[in-house]
Amino acid sequence: MYQESKAEAALARLKALATAMVWTLRDGRLVRLPSTELVCGDLVRIEAGDRVPADGALVEGQGVMVDESVLTGESVPVDKEIGAEAFSGTLFVRGKGYVEISRTGARSAMGRLATMLGGITAEGTPLERRLEVFGRQIAWAILALGVVLIVGGVFVEGVGRIGHVLIFAVALAVAAIPEGLPAILTLTLALGVERMARRKAIVRRLSAVEALGSVTVIATDKTGTLTENRMNVKEVDTPDLPRLLKAMVLANDAEMATRAGDRWSWRCSTTRRASESTRSG
Repeated sequence: MYQESKAEAALARLKALATAMVWTLRDGRLVRLPSTELVCGDLVRIEAGDRVPADGALVEGQGVMVDESVLTGESVPVDKEIGAEAFSGTLFVRGKGYVEISRTGARSAMGRLATMLGGITAEGTPLERRLEVFGRQIAWAILALGVVLIVGGVFVEGVGRIGHVLIFAVALAVAAIPEGLPAILTLTLALGVERMARRKAIVRRLSAVEALGSVTVIATDKTGTLTENRMNVKEVDTPDLPRLLKAMVLANDAEMATRAGDRWSWRCSTTRRASESTRSG
């Protein structure tokens, strides 16, 4: 319980760090709020690359396309017009707009999926299944041994001593049960959790340590998982820097007052190198 409580606390801290932040129109101005604080009626500003935090209707938008593969499995983005429904968890791949929140939490599309997934009963780990089989085998073996002892004791001692025979058979059966096995097993798994924690790996359940030991292949998608899923401009090579800057300013949809939207920043050193390369060209 101590090991699992530590893992739960660590996961709770990670969830707090990973809470999605959204631009929300409150009291006539855009404020940055956690998605968990959204309520029905809020206007949320969403742009390309953002996930819809809750279900709602698109009330304002420009060239909006949404990737709904997380819900439908279709890889092709869908065009969204004004008034169209935007579902939580889907991804804006083009354009920007405002979504009026209509459903949050368990009533949203992702919330209903989470509710259904929560009702799925997880199968036991390989270790748990082997222990269950081992426990049944021990139980049947001890039961058979007890019956043999009772029958043999009555045959040798007679029916008049059946009380003593039963006490002896029960005492032997209790002694044969490996009471220390759960404690040894828990201690071994706890040590495994400690070793993984030292390597910065959090294990939520002790039984998962043995399941991880049985893994032979791990498939992972690095985009957005091992990376930030965000593109950054490091250097620009152009023969006409002023025209490039003008085009980028005209295409920019950021709002300077709130710093919402696609923001483009360039380090002075990069600008200087680009200017020098332009002049030399």
